Amino acid sequence: MAEPWRRHPWLIASLAAHGVLAAGLYTAGPVHVAVKRDDGLRAQVAQSLQHTGQRQMRRELRTMEEIRDALAESAGEAGSEGKGGKDAARSPDPAARARELARQIEQVQQKIRATELARVLRIPEAEALKRVQRDEARKPRPAPPKHASPEVQVAQLAQQARAALVQRRAQVLAEQQGVAIKPEAGELKPGRPQGGKAGQGPGSGKSAGQGGQGQGKGQTSGQGGQGGRPGGSGIAQNPARRDSRVEALASGLALGAPGAITGSSIDMSSNAFSDSRSFGAFLEAPPVDAASMRTGRGRTIGAGGAYANRIFLDTWYVIGPFEGAGHDSQNAVYPPERGVDLDAVYYGKNDLPVRWTFQQNAHYPSIPLPRAENAVYYAWTEVEVDRDMDLWLWIGGDDDTKMWLNDRLVWLSGDNVDKPWYRQPFMTLPEVQTLNLNEGQRRLHFNKGRNSILLKLYNGVDLMFYSVVLSK
Repeated sequence: MAEPWRRHPWLIASLAAHGVLAAGLYTAGPVHVAVKRDDGLRAQVAQSLQHTGQRQMRRELRTMEEIRDALAESAGEAGSEGKGGKDAARSPDPAARARELARQIEQVQQKIRATELARVLRIPEAEALKRVQRDEARKPRPAPPKHASPEVQVAQLAQQARAALVQRRAQVLAEQQGVAIKPEAGELKPGRPQGGKAGQGPGSGKSAGQGGQGQGKGQTSGQGGQGGRPGGSGIAQNPARRDSRVEALASGLALGAPGAITGSSIDMSSNAFSDSRSFGAFLEAPPVDAASMRTGRGRTIGAGGAYANRIFLDTWYVIGPFEGAGHDSQNAVYPPERGVDLDAVYYGKNDLPVRWTFQQNAHYPSIPLPRAENAVYYAWTEVEVDRDMDLWLWIGGDDDTKMWLNDRLVWLSGDNVDKPWYRQPFMTLPEVQTLNLNEGQRRLHFNKGRNSILLKLYNGVDLMFYSVVLSK
């Protein structure tokens, strides 16, 4: 070992010096830079999630306010906020505001129960309300979660508010439709219908609770109160109109039956994931009149917009891909569903950062980038109209789509139907020429000004796209 050192001292010294320099660069250079970069990304993601949580809390609080107002209107109350509730409900503390809204919702629920109890027992409503309040006071109440974050507290109270809305909706439907009663043998008498409206024959399947409503007016009369009890006092305003807000809000929050809102060779470098499906009937695209069609693109309706009667929404902010969950991806909630923050950054598929990117499609339909399998994407845009108007929204996607208009769920595609683009590549279908790669339509109300649209797209395997078209 000593001989090479004596013969080549400068070579050995040079190699040693270079080794020390390389080690120093490795430990103090690229590694530290990478760690700093990763720490910065983690901080950005954490900040984005915090902002998203705040947006979600604000949205949950707005939902609770809407539920409170809908229940109050259903109960026949003129005011929507309880005594002293306005100032407390506007507390800067989201959890305190949610608790106050929950208290107001509970008061309205007690009012509704008291009204029903007074009608059934024929007692003054004030006395019925005292009974209801005594019963509520005796019920065990879950202790508020200790040390829970405001986001968790607001989410729990918002869920209780949704449950109250569902309960009231069920009560309204029971009052309007009654409960089907199967008569005992020999119970029916000739010429005297039972279980139906006045004038209906035997065996109509309607309950006696519908008697006394008259000829489809939807109001009670002196012949019989709601529920079929004679001598009922009736309701001052039209029940259908009074409870329409409950029905609309429950449908908008997707608290009703799901049926209410339902309706090329490319190497994707993935062999591990399989999205096998059992398809139902073949789904034809909705028909359009190509002869009278004038197509356009954009997102402004009215002055300054495209002169067309069929408009392709071609401008979006898109984020993704997020890691998919197979067929459960539609129900899985990703950060953009909790609140759209165009400055946010999240961890997406394979733990890579994803951000909102501006995408304007030069050709129909819209294709989110970058493409991936078993992945979830979100697209957000705003449609501006110069006055209040109702428009048809034509929606399609490969594979599954979900859509919110102004934070209200308006569309959920089915994953058990055979769509035309499952049989051949979508770009070869004739529907491309008529902007008609669609699987369903929704007639929706757009408010004057800007209206936000959030679309969720799940892609299983191979090609993918989404299509959103507006028409009168």
